[in-house]
Amino acid sequence: MEEPSSHTLDIADDLLDLIPSLLQRLRADIPRESNPELEMHEWQDVSELRATTGQIRLLRILVKRQRCAMQELAELMDVAPPTVTAMIKRLLVQGFVERVRDEQDWRVVWVSATERGLRAVALYDQFRRVNLQRRLAYLDVDELTQLRAALPVLRHIIEVEA
Repeated sequence: MEEPSSHTLDIADDLLDLIPSLLQRLRADIPRESNPELEMHEWQDVSELRATTGQIRLLRILVKRQRCAMQELAELMDVAPPTVTAMIKRLLVQGFVERVRDEQDWRVVWVSATERGLRAVALYDQFRRVNLQRRLAYLDVDELTQLRAALPVLRHIIEVEA
């Protein structure tokens, strides 16, 4: 493997600073108080989910896969099983997930998102999307063109086997 050049090191540092900052900013843009356009219980769902990014990430995995075993969730999130267990317990109490023992193997516990969990993730993601669109509206046409041109490069970075 080649030694990274100072140019690629600068880009790496900038990306590692920018991407989490952008995601944090979008998350912070989600209002903390009730939104009159939403029913109160829907707003409460988003407000509760806003608490930790790990909970949102876990729920997104469940939305995508429909159900997961606890060990599989730990592996997908790259955390220790006790960490996932604690997160699931919180989400269970909040009514965002449900657990069901496997009928063939009682040692396996399946976790899936409830209707409340599915709805809350969709609403949360809708808020983030609107907030990002609001920020993109401040860019001029050239900046938007440059950003669009960078998207395939960013996808390639994700897909490359390093």
